[in-house]
Amino acid sequence: MKIEYGMALWEGIPCLQVSQKRLEEFTPKLWKAQEWLEDLCNKGEVGFMDLPFQDPAYIVELGEKVRDRSQHFVLIGIGGSSLGAETLFHALKGPRHNDHPHRDGPTFHVLDNVDPVKTAEILSSIDPGKTCFCVVSKSGSTAESMANFLVSLELVEKTVGRDKAREQIIFITDPEKGSLRELAREEGYRALEVPPNVGGRFSVLSAVGLFPAAVLGLDVKALLAGAARALEACKTRDPETNPAWVIAGLHYLHNTLEGRSISVMMAYHERLATFTDWYRQLWAESLGKEGKGQTPVKAVGTVDQHSQIQLYNDGPKDKIITFLQVERFARDVRIPPLYQDRPALSYLGGHTLGELLNSELVGTASALAKKGVPSLVVTLPRVDEEVMGKLFMVYEMATALSGYLYGINPFDQPGVEEGKRLTYGLMGREGFQEKGREAREIWEKRRGARVSL
Repeated sequence: MKIEYGMALWEGIPCLQVSQKRLEEFTPKLWKAQEWLEDLCNKGEVGFMDLPFQDPAYIVELGEKVRDRSQHFVLIGIGGSSLGAETLFHALKGPRHNDHPHRDGPTFHVLDNVDPVKTAEILSSIDPGKTCFCVVSKSGSTAESMANFLVSLELVEKTVGRDKAREQIIFITDPEKGSLRELAREEGYRALEVPPNVGGRFSVLSAVGLFPAAVLGLDVKALLAGAARALEACKTRDPETNPAWVIAGLHYLHNTLEGRSISVMMAYHERLATFTDWYRQLWAESLGKEGKGQTPVKAVGTVDQHSQIQLYNDGPKDKIITFLQVERFARDVRIPPLYQDRPALSYLGGHTLGELLNSELVGTASALAKKGVPSLVVTLPRVDEEVMGKLFMVYEMATALSGYLYGINPFDQPGVEEGKRLTYGLMGREGFQEKGREAREIWEKRRGARVSL
């Protein structure tokens, strides 16, 4: 499919390069997808589209109190329970925040995996008595999050005692059911809610993302306002101005008509690298069902120009690339005009690193176009709360609409659940003993495929 490099405008911001003719032909199906999604929302079955219009006052107030009283903030969650907040942290505070000598607010840490070295290193780097631990699990049964919670709870209780430990722990979970909600009722833990009709990977604009954002001192209202503006754009019935239609339509058409089964997101700003992780979960877990979907791949410009781009240019033509571009960086660095007598160096003088970064993007996208590799360019005017709110909502909408196009449910994850049940059995959870035996039997039968070093 030929990509036409005419700019589509989204609220005056150059954001997507699209093949207009193909999308116009596909408009009736996108229209039906939009009606399907809005119907689910109106029935209350899907709630992520309601989140931009919530009143975040209590969440912000609690976040500000934690921010004032804590030296450290530890987020305990995994997947959708942590990636959204982690994306906001990296995008708006930066990965060097914790090391800054004049840091504004507490240090920020994420216990997502159960890698024992990572958990031990994080917990040994903080003062447990001056730390807020935020445990995020909608079900209250996620093995990794519950394990890290129990380890952290023991540490805090040993440091400040059982009663004070309860004051330093906050749950974000289902409003009615699950083990965390039960503990909140029985033992007095403070708890925020995840709406029952909002799945984990669509929950960044709920308390799951908003509370950590408030602790970090971010503008929660601007985040929600940006999402609301994006949602308005995503409800238009015009493929030229609806960014979710462009993203969903192009990916679906390239996948089903041309066999482009890999979706690469390449961020040309390191602060957006974690957004590609968030996207990777959203796209994979929502759409990878019944033999359908695309494999999402993370890349960062310009670093991965020196590794992955060789494959994308000259390897199998099974990819569609999305470039994330930023027009105005929060800081830029001037390149000094040194060694003017050396052509390999002199041409750089007088420019900035930001200019070079975006020139590399244009050069890479153009090289891919010459090879017939389709790409989108999502151009952001800057990186702030409003823009991040827009970015989250646009991709959530595009993912949900893609579910309709593929004829699958984008809001469940049956392929994840079986692995969880087998793990419960292996760890001896009551009621899952048979699953444990099944897992061991399968594992033993596949030993011949294992390699030990």
